Amino acid sequence: MAQNYEITLPEKLNYSSTHYEVLGVNSDGILVMNSGKNTHSVSLYSNDMKLKWKKPIALKETGLVNIGKVFLMEDSAVVIYTVQAKGLTILKAVKVNIQLIVIRPAVVIDTVTTSSLQSVPKVNYSASYLRKRFLIYYEDLNTIENRKLHSFCLDEFLNYSWKNEYLPSDFIAPEIISAEIDDSVNCWFLFGENQVKNFHNDFPYNKLMLVCYNQSTKKIYKTITEETGMILTEPLLKQDISNKQILVAGLYASSPGIESDGIYFNRYSFDGELINKKQIEFSSDLLINLSGNNPPKRNDGFYSFQPSEMIVKKDGGIIFFAETHTISTESFNSPGYGNFGGSSSLTVNYFHYDEVIACSLSDTGKVELNQVLHKKQQTEGDGGIFSSFSVLIAPTKLVIIFNDFTGGMDVLSAFTLQADGKLDRIEILNAEKKGLLPVSKAGKQISPNEIVIPSLKKGYLQYLKLLF
Repeated sequence: MAQNYEITLPEKLNYSSTHYEVLGVNSDGILVMNSGKNTHSVSLYSNDMKLKWKKPIALKETGLVNIGKVFLMEDSAVVIYTVQAKGLTILKAVKVNIQLIVIRPAVVIDTVTTSSLQSVPKVNYSASYLRKRFLIYYEDLNTIENRKLHSFCLDEFLNYSWKNEYLPSDFIAPEIISAEIDDSVNCWFLFGENQVKNFHNDFPYNKLMLVCYNQSTKKIYKTITEETGMILTEPLLKQDISNKQILVAGLYASSPGIESDGIYFNRYSFDGELINKKQIEFSSDLLINLSGNNPPKRNDGFYSFQPSEMIVKKDGGIIFFAETHTISTESFNSPGYGNFGGSSSLTVNYFHYDEVIACSLSDTGKVELNQVLHKKQQTEGDGGIFSSFSVLIAPTKLVIIFNDFTGGMDVLSAFTLQADGKLDRIEILNAEKKGLLPVSKAGKQISPNEIVIPSLKKGYLQYLKLLF
């Protein structure tokens, strides 16, 4: 059980608020951001979750401002945003102090669109471990060279380190998946060859390409990996900073569909060279644990799992999490009222987030631990926002936090996973009785044993801090 928890006072939400993010901590306290279509505000809470202040991020711009990302630093923050005016969409960055006051003029990064008729691409962001460098990148949707990648690197003072345009011409249907940057001279982009177009298919890629750009040499290195007869889910990409390596992991299958055969795990040098790759087939023991049938029945399998989290271990291995996620639909006939109109139907979507697989792999891909975390989460018509989980990396264990909806009550619960594989399920608090509905997957770890989670219920927003 959580040793202690603190909850903020409820805040009435306006209808335009759509995004709630725990930014992290600085020397003044815990910072969170609430965003709507045209509004962005940041709140500062003390360690006991008492509100110190709430204020808008006041950017002196003429036009529609959309804040994409806020990166906290020790005594300041970097705000990356777009401004739309007169048909232009301009990407900018600005540095603010601990009180959210602009401390130097905004920097223009790029003009994303030049006409209101053009599609505004999704802009992605990454920051180095020490926040010394910031990576901004997006795919061009408006030129003949479709999927050309535009990328920009800024230093901590928002000076340009470099900007690049890259077209992954080795692939027929390239898709940018993720990117990472370090505090010195390297950045890595992971592309997938998205050619597996079957209906109801969780494995869209048949090849992966890691592209490394070295700022000091100005050279681009690329490595393409594929396995005959194997197709892949979208992978997770992480830096192994201690060993100066890049790790990529996901699920694979031998044929299109929703059933996974196992985990693939690729390891690269910082220069982008493939060191080793491993495919780890799911064991029959893991299937027995998943299904509860010994021996497994003919139709038992690893259905509808997707990669959800990857934790890098000190020895260069990983702890890999995958969660099963499905959507079911039910239609209800609704008769007309009195003599007016005919009958109609109502369609309801149910969102299911169920079992989680946790696999600990060594740096060579050897299985050190396999566990199934049994949970059932079903919600109706909410997009699954209150389902799934977050992970707290505590000094001696992992804590997997989720909402337990069984029994008609919402109980915030957790699995604790020890290094030796011991698994316990605990109750943290009765969220229903506390008037909370935590958004568990939006939780952010703020210290070695603390996590902050937003809660949305009946139009009110609160933040919950858990101490383990």
